[in-house]
Amino acid sequence: MDLNVSQHIDQRLEQTLELTLAPRMLAMLKLLNLPYQDLLEKIKQESEENVMLEVEHQDEYVGLINYIGSHPSQKKQLDFKDLPGIENIGDEHQTLEKYLLTQLDFEKLSEPNHQIAEALISSINPDGYLLHYPEVREKIEKDFNVSRPTVDKILKIIQTFEPDGVGARDLKECLLIQLREHNFQNDQLETIVETIIQKHLEALAEGHFQKIAESLSIREAGVKQVAEFIKNNLNPKPGSIFAEAERHLVPSFAYEEDEHGKPFVLNLEEKYGPTLKISPQYEKILKETKDEETIKYLKEKMERAKELVEGVKKRQETQNKIAAYIVKHQIAFFKKGENWVRPLLQKEIAQEVDVHPSTVSRALAAKYIQTQKGLYHLKNLCQRSWMGISKRKMKELIEEIIQIESQDHPISDEKIKNQLQERGIKVSRRAVADYRKQLNIPAAKERQTA
Repeated sequence: MDLNVSQHIDQRLEQTLELTLAPRMLAMLKLLNLPYQDLLEKIKQESEENVMLEVEHQDEYVGLINYIGSHPSQKKQLDFKDLPGIENIGDEHQTLEKYLLTQLDFEKLSEPNHQIAEALISSINPDGYLLHYPEVREKIEKDFNVSRPTVDKILKIIQTFEPDGVGARDLKECLLIQLREHNFQNDQLETIVETIIQKHLEALAEGHFQKIAESLSIREAGVKQVAEFIKNNLNPKPGSIFAEAERHLVPSFAYEEDEHGKPFVLNLEEKYGPTLKISPQYEKILKETKDEETIKYLKEKMERAKELVEGVKKRQETQNKIAAYIVKHQIAFFKKGENWVRPLLQKEIAQEVDVHPSTVSRALAAKYIQTQKGLYHLKNLCQRSWMGISKRKMKELIEEIIQIESQDHPISDEKIKNQLQERGIKVSRRAVADYRKQLNIPAAKERQTA
């Protein structure tokens, strides 16, 4: 390769690394990803360490939930007119296993695949790993009289569940699963990070950055950035979020209907959570002081405080857009129940609200919506991919495509197959025809109007 061309590629890659792995950008995504309780902990820690950050209004949300949970008899005495979105909240807890089983129910797997998935989930340890997989798989093969590829396929479905990286068989696979869900915009960058995890993880842990850089023909600075990205954004123990025996679930949203039955979404974090601002007292000191050390100190604190204030505001704005779109798309589910969940990809949401798919994934992580019928994980209402798509969802998609066809020119099974493949769903024409028949929908020629 020409030296100038090689240098140009290397320079472009470095620029992409700097942009995509920029600390500020990653900090924003990490803030978006936090469960509400962890966000409160971060705000508490930052406000204690940063004189420039002031909590203008303390959190009252968790206190309300704890009161309702510990004093259920007192709940009837509360006036919920002044507490919108709170009335249906109960004292709900979750373990890692229960969390995975809830996600499994939304897959609508046929038997015995559902039972096989339950057996695999029961073998996942508290850190989120499925260790000794060959032995676990062999037992399942005998117990259910199924093939090895069947068990492997069901494990792949479980590995799409939250928390990202769950169901991995070792650290390398755990990090690679999380990397896959990060949704990099640059394929070359994703390949480099994947290669480092796949082939140089031990060297990375030991700090042999120059050696890795030479192997990949990139600069050492780029390898260091990848190392920081892995350290700060990929979790080696994805089950650690459930470290306690049971984790209290705090919904971020509430599905409500007004007096006319019109639905709306209430952001409970925004309604009852803390509000932040820059300390006017220390801002004044910064403007008036002439001491260089004080100026330097306060400017650094000011930058961190602004980053958190803006980050929390951006978190709320992003979550509001995404939650509103999901509710609008899944209105039949909220009104009629779980059998009415419509197919919805996170990529579609990203396009509609004009954000990157990785932003959608993080905005939904560990976020719940409270309804009159119970508490639901928002990610159960929108998939990241069609991996593990159920027969029910496949039928819904085919029916949806046929419903919008031209009556003069009905769409053939072959064209339905092509449309599904454009959405990333691999399916044969014969399978499309079988699903169509199960829906009691005639062939294209028979659907054509005279």
